This record gives sequence, structure tokens and C-alpha cells, in this order.
Amino acid sequence: MLSRMHTHEQYCRMAAQFGRARRPDNVPTVLLQGRVAPDARERVAQAAEESGVSVSYYLERLIRDLVMEHGALPLVDKPVPQREELPIPAA
Repeated sequence: MLSRMHTHEQYCRMAAQFGRARRPDNVPTVLLQGRVAPDARERVAQAAEESGVSVSYYLERLIRDLVMEHGALPLVDKPVPQREELPIPAA
């Protein structure tokens, strides 16, 4: 098991990938989480990779650019409710 553990130096390097843009030191950040479809995650990851930035930085810039362009984040339609019922056997 010890062979799978990371050294302190390896752990510190994991957060920042070599050659990626970084946020200035001491800039406060907060956690933002949400579940998305696998294809949406892949598109964001690919766009971030092609931009040479982390996914976090890419999303932060995307939000900033949308706010600058529209004055606020655009509103979206609510999801369409699923009309399919799960087959539940009668008791």
C-alpha cells in the first residue's frame, strides 16, 4: 500500500498542471459543484485543454465573459419533466 501513496511534493504538484495558466496567489476561491451529462463534461474539459487552462479556470472565465457580454448570466429554460413512469410491480 505504501507504494501507492504520494509524497508531499507529488501531492502539491497535482493541483497545478505544468504549463497551465494559474490564478494569482491569495485570490480567494470557493467550491462549485454540479452534476452534468458526460458529453458536457467532455466538451468543457476539451475546451479547457485546448485553451491551455484548467477546467476551473475555464469555467470561471466563461462565467466572467458571459456576464461582461450580457450584464448578467443568461437565464435558461427549466428541464422538461420525464414522462416515462418506472415499472413498479403491484404489491
